Amino acid sequence: MIKTVLLIVLISPWMVLDASELYRYFNKQGVLVTTDTPPADAATNDYEVVNESGRVLRIVSVLEAGEDLSSDQSKLDNYLLTSFSSIDEIESLKARKVQLLMREIEQLKRNLTALAARENKIYFDASNIELSGEVVSESVTEQLQKLQNARAELTDTLGQRREEFKNLERRYKTYIARFRELKTDSN
Repeated sequence: MIKTVLLIVLISPWMVLDASELYRYFNKQGVLVTTDTPPADAATNDYEVVNESGRVLRIVSVLEAGEDLSSDQSKLDNYLLTSFSSIDEIESLKARKVQLLMREIEQLKRNLTALAARENKIYFDASNIELSGEVVSESVTEQLQKLQNARAELTDTLGQRREEFKNLERRYKTYIARFRELKTDSN
């Protein structure tokens, strides 16, 4: 009975993440959110569609809605005017998003370093086995292949996050410039 309950408790989080497509976005507080439903403010904010492992399948941009640019511009203008009262608020949100993204990038780098160390240890152990005259088992080769695949996926994800960082910088630079224009026009 206890084993069954423990198994259910351990499996339950993975069952929730079993959706084929998930949505990842930053909420209004600047927190990175991954969920199985599109964000409520999808019309005014970019978001990513990702698979269960976090790999980005596509990025849905505010300007991809298929409407004309003036409609998109008015949506962006409305978002800026209703969400922010000053440039400092825009910069503060940007700083929070940058901080979260940098934290994720640093974690990916640490994971890559850990994978490399693990891979080196397996190579070292395998060479010691060979030096002792024994045959290295096939499972070692399988482990190395899994590590190499994981490293390739992490490297790919790290590249995506770095690109997101560049896009974030550009987006908020545009937001600030447009907010200035809107505030100047209203005065």
